[in-house]
Amino acid sequence: MEVAAHEVACLALMDSLACAFKALQDPACNKLLGSLVPGATMAFGARVPGTSYQLDPVQAAFNIGTTVSWLQANDPALATESGHLADNLGAILAVADYRARKAIAEGDSPPRVHDLFAALIRAHELASLEWARSVGGNAAFAATEGTRTVASAAARCALTRIASAACVVTLLGGSEGQVAAAVAIARSEGHATGCPGAAPDLDGHERWRIGDATSRGVRLALLALAGQAAPLPLSPPGDAAVMQRAGMADLDQTWQAVAAAPTVAGRVRDRFTACVATHFPAAQAGKLAALFVDQASLEALPVNELVSMAVRN
Repeated sequence: MEVAAHEVACLALMDSLACAFKALQDPACNKLLGSLVPGATMAFGARVPGTSYQLDPVQAAFNIGTTVSWLQANDPALATESGHLADNLGAILAVADYRARKAIAEGDSPPRVHDLFAALIRAHELASLEWARSVGGNAAFAATEGTRTVASAAARCALTRIASAACVVTLLGGSEGQVAAAVAIARSEGHATGCPGAAPDLDGHERWRIGDATSRGVRLALLALAGQAAPLPLSPPGDAAVMQRAGMADLDQTWQAVAAAPTVAGRVRDRFTACVATHFPAAQAGKLAALFVDQASLEALPVNELVSMAVRN
C-alpha cells in the first residue's frame, strides 16, 4: 500500500498547490489571508505557498487550507467518502515547514517530503476510520447500507479537525497518549455526523471552513502537547478493529487504482504545470515544476526547501 499511497499523496500535493495558486487570483479569497493582526510575522514561522506570508502554524494552516479548498476544484479521484486527501494539508504542511525551519536553526534534521506524504496519508486513514465509525453507529446511515455514504460538509470539517489534531501531535514529536488526548478533545467539539445523501460541497460564502477546521486541529494539538487533559473518552460504535481492517483495505484498493491510472496523473500534472506557470515568474515556475518530475528525489527533500520553492518573495 505504501508505494501506491505515496504516489497518490504526491498527486494530491500537486493538485492542492494548483488549486491554491489559482484561488489566489480571487480577491475574495485574498481578503481572508495573512495574519490575524495585520503585519504580524513569526520567526521560523510557516510559509504559505503562493504568498510571502510567514505565520504561526495555526494561522498558516488556515491560510493553506483555505486556498486549497477555496475553489472546490480538487481532483475527485483523490477523494473518498470521508472527504478529499488534501483536506488536512493545511495543518500538515504548515507544521512540517515550521518544524523543519526550527530544526535547521537548532542544528537538527528537518522532516522530509516523505514524512509529509506519510502524514497526509495517515490523516486520511484516520478520517476514513472516524467516518466508518460514525456511519456504523448511525441508524439512519445503516438504512442506506450498500450505497456510497458521503460525508456532508459539516461532517467533513469535523473529520478534518480530528485527523489534523492527531497528525500534528505526531509531527511535533508527541506521545501516543498526547495523540489520544488531541483526538478526544477534537471529538468533544463535535462528531462527524450528518444526513445521508447530504451534498459534500461547501456553501459558496463559507469556502474557508476547511481552512478553519484544519487550523483548529493544529490549535487543539498544541493544547494536548501542553498537557491539556482529554475529556472522558466516548466509546466508538461497532468493532473498531474490524472496521479498521476493512477501511484500510478499501483505501488500499483506491490508492492502487489511482496510482495505476495514467489519466489521473496526466490531468493533475497538466493543471499543476499550468497554474504554476500562471502564478510565478518563468524561472521559478520551471524549477518548481521540475521538483515533481522525480518522486524519489522529491521525497528526500527537506520540507522547508519544497516550501521555499513555492512562495512568492
